[in-house]
Amino acid sequence: MRIYKALVDEREDWGGGLVLCCGAGCADSGIPAAVSIAGGTTLAIDSDAAAMKSAMRAGYLDFVVNTLDEALRTLKNEIRQKRPLSVGLIADIDSALAEMVERGVQPDLQLTDMQGMWTNSHAKGLRIRGMLWWNVPIAADNIAGRPVHPLLVLYRKRHYEHLFPASDAAALREIDATLLAALPAEDVVRRRWLERVPKYLRDARSAGRWTWLSDEELESLAAQGLSPGQRP
Repeated sequence: MRIYKALVDEREDWGGGLVLCCGAGCADSGIPAAVSIAGGTTLAIDSDAAAMKSAMRAGYLDFVVNTLDEALRTLKNEIRQKRPLSVGLIADIDSALAEMVERGVQPDLQLTDMQGMWTNSHAKGLRIRGMLWWNVPIAADNIAGRPVHPLLVLYRKRHYEHLFPASDAAALREIDATLLAALPAEDVVRRRWLERVPKYLRDARSAGRWTWLSDEELESLAAQGLSPGQRP
């Protein structure tokens, strides 16, 4: 949720954008899911085939491939059509980055590992003017080396994180429908989150639904009998 917030803080709609992340745990870090919810595409590179396939089974990745050619072919049309997609590439990171530089592939957002995993010349060769450059590791309250607060400001109003617990899938669908009905039609950021999170974060179903609400919206929902279970 906070990775999604960090993305939309930079750019409201990631349709047509490509995010690159590499290294152990990148596929199930939440990055590909957050990018897909924001409308963008992700290329996640890791040499651990088992981890990548596990991430695909969990729904964090749409496809897992073995060559950069396959990855780019899969991503190309979705980028052009501005549709979300996440692809995992099982490959040696340095070799994959070198091939990307050679082929002139330029992501819109590049996540770099400050522990030195891939801060070599190939990684630097991907950097271009205007591209976002974030440092990882990414923690719940520290996205890419910058603090991320549970506060979302929309239309000059403060919106805070709230969790609405659900006992089962049917209850969660009802919660989503009620929350969506409470949001303004023009509120793309929160509506996109509520509409897409069930697909890309399957594990979140057991807890309920997290979203951002203003105090006024919270009061209105409480009057309808819907109240959050907790607030950070």
